[in-house]
Amino acid sequence: MNATSIPLNRKLFSATYDGQNKVYIYGGALNASAIFPDFYVLDLNTNQFSALPNPGVPRYSHTSSLISNGQIVVIGGVALVTNNGTTDSILAPMNQIYVFDTKTNQWDLKTATGESGILPSTRTAHSAVVTDDDKIIIFGGDNGANQRNKMYLNAISILNTKTWTWSSPKVDGIPPSRRSYASSAILDGKHLTVAFGEASNSYYNDVNVFNIESSSWLQSFTPSKSSSGSDASTGMIVGVTIACVVILVIILFLLWKFQSYIRWFVKRIHNDIWKPRTGEPVWAETARIIFQIFLLFIFTAFLAFVIRQAINSPNVTQTIQEAAAQVQVPDVRFCFDGYPKYTSTDPKAPGISCQTDNGYSCTQYIRELNMNVFQPVYADNLGDVNCYLFRAPTDFSLTSTSGANNGSRLLFTFYGDQAINYGRIHASVYPKQMNPNTVIYGINDTLTNLMSEAQVLNWQVNERNDIQATNVYDIKPFTYSALAYDLINHAYLQDVGWNYVGFLPITNSTPEIRSYFRQEAPNPNYASTHSDLGVMAIFPNAYVVTVEREVKMYTLVNAIGFVGGIFGLLIALQACLFGYRPRSPWGVVHRWSIGDMKRSLLRGLQSKFKITDSGIPLVHPVHHRFSVTDLRGLELDEPETQRINRVEERMQMLEMLFKAYYVDDEVFRSLDDASKVENEKNNINIMRGHNIPAPSKTGAGRLGGYPPAATITQNEKNVDEAISSNSSVMSPPSGKSNGYPHSFTRQDTSESTSSNFPLTGGRVQHAPPYQPNTTFQMNDY
Repeated sequence: MNATSIPLNRKLFSATYDGQNKVYIYGGALNASAIFPDFYVLDLNTNQFSALPNPGVPRYSHTSSLISNGQIVVIGGVALVTNNGTTDSILAPMNQIYVFDTKTNQWDLKTATGESGILPSTRTAHSAVVTDDDKIIIFGGDNGANQRNKMYLNAISILNTKTWTWSSPKVDGIPPSRRSYASSAILDGKHLTVAFGEASNSYYNDVNVFNIESSSWLQSFTPSKSSSGSDASTGMIVGVTIACVVILVIILFLLWKFQSYIRWFVKRIHNDIWKPRTGEPVWAETARIIFQIFLLFIFTAFLAFVIRQAINSPNVTQTIQEAAAQVQVPDVRFCFDGYPKYTSTDPKAPGISCQTDNGYSCTQYIRELNMNVFQPVYADNLGDVNCYLFRAPTDFSLTSTSGANNGSRLLFTFYGDQAINYGRIHASVYPKQMNPNTVIYGINDTLTNLMSEAQVLNWQVNERNDIQATNVYDIKPFTYSALAYDLINHAYLQDVGWNYVGFLPITNSTPEIRSYFRQEAPNPNYASTHSDLGVMAIFPNAYVVTVEREVKMYTLVNAIGFVGGIFGLLIALQACLFGYRPRSPWGVVHRWSIGDMKRSLLRGLQSKFKITDSGIPLVHPVHHRFSVTDLRGLELDEPETQRINRVEERMQMLEMLFKAYYVDDEVFRSLDDASKVENEKNNINIMRGHNIPAPSKTGAGRLGGYPPAATITQNEKNVDEAISSNSSVMSPPSGKSNGYPHSFTRQDTSESTSSNFPLTGGRVQHAPPYQPNTTFQMNDY
């Protein structure tokens, strides 16, 4: 190995580090014709280059990879070959692999084969990485043609350096864009990382991850932590098993401890579900329950569908417009492209003046932007770029009517060197609170900018790459242009769960602008009659306040109507097939109450509805003879009065229960009030016509009421006798108050306490009490 001079300058060469402070450099090119075949090593300890034997093949844009045995494997690239005395550049064949042994400093040519006889495409400017098992993975590259005919690759191919066999695995996932000059590396032994690169005029700044084991491109990547092997797996299995046993023991203990409560719960469930009617066969009730379960399944499936539809609902935009007398003006940036910057006193210097259609000057709202801070890039490269920003205060607005106002449109006049007819003026319009120029150029005023840092940076990238296309227009010199705009307050839905409900949505209000542009053709004689470059008019498209509001197409509130309708249809279908069953006035809260809640309910019933020997309607039989099957030897003789008292007691309790839980007695009470008023009028008229004093209200209880028929007859007789004897005072019968019976006591007020006492007096002989242990029951169990 002889020390030589430093290699010539070059590009597109390969440099391979061997891990022992040596770097091997092969090939490269100075231009398309000057291609180098030489091979050097750089000793990092002495910083000396040394020439090594070269393979004799000039090459560039290839890859050189070091494998574990100290060999450098050269793949692909553009090679310079001579055939029949003609030298030409070709893509290096993928079946001819040059290998340099760093231990013996010898070159060797390996012949590679492909699985099923298929070799990967020849390529240049690709990337190559080495795996732990000495496999070389190559990615991307191009065909080395000129720019017009160049084609790019994004395929993965793998070279097994032990068998010198190529394979092209089937790859899943979304591959990266086709590219050349990408950077690739294996960082954790399992994933290939590909970043950056270029294709034609596109330059990529993305990072892509390829899973080598599964041969798939990943859409998300989470580094996995190293495990301790089978010991960790065994420990995990043992831990899970012990946890399951402990949980099972706890469950069994809880079942044993609370078995009485569990039995009570099961019994309550059974009573709520199994409700056969008297005389109905078992198969009818069974069919009803099975059908009810089927309908419940249908309802649950529909409910899940509606909820899923609400969760996956797309957003729709509602446009709301309200007429407005005034409309604010947007910010407008004008960039002169191709017009040199002269001194401010030179008439050829770029500049802008502004006025409205009624003559109001707005030039004071135009400021020059510092291009040393940031300069937009335009792909036409016409020359110097100088930008100006029109930014009026918030109280400056346009109106649709003439008068003492600012006017209805802005008129901008452009000035510059009229000798330049190839230049352009680029106009961009922005909402005031979404203008990135105020952030970039440090324009501080009272208006807050709502753009995030990421949005501003993204805008800068688009400006540098000249791909900004929204609300950007090019103005030719010597033309008239018109731009109409709509300022929009766009309420975007936030990604929060509340917005799935359907009312009072949570939104982010973002000012936006929508513009419409028209430009006349350039006037060739414009410069002879004008000293400017052209005029542009900017005005509102409509004098309205526009709000675009995002809403969910389907929400949970909308789903309530669908769910309620389906539920009603299913209930109606069940009632049609199995008959209607009245619901209990008690709901789930009453039926499933426990502890003090349940006891308070029972105490309330017991205090308001006293139970007598006559029993409870619909629960106890009217007479105990209806609760036995053998009537022999049973004393059935009882007084008529006792039977009537028993029926009256049961009827009274039945009325009270119905009034409290089943019916609304408003109409009945109204009828009672009407009867009392009419009865009082009739009595007063009779007494006035015959000079009979009105009875005292205090002696008759509450006014009005219908007395028993016998009493009414007696009262009418007394009145007739008083009239026939021409008596001025009617004597009340014995035991009566003022000749009238007491009225009924209404039981519709909280003051009524009649229900707090037994329904019969102690002197009445009651029927024998109900016997619960007889052979016949009145319930339906």
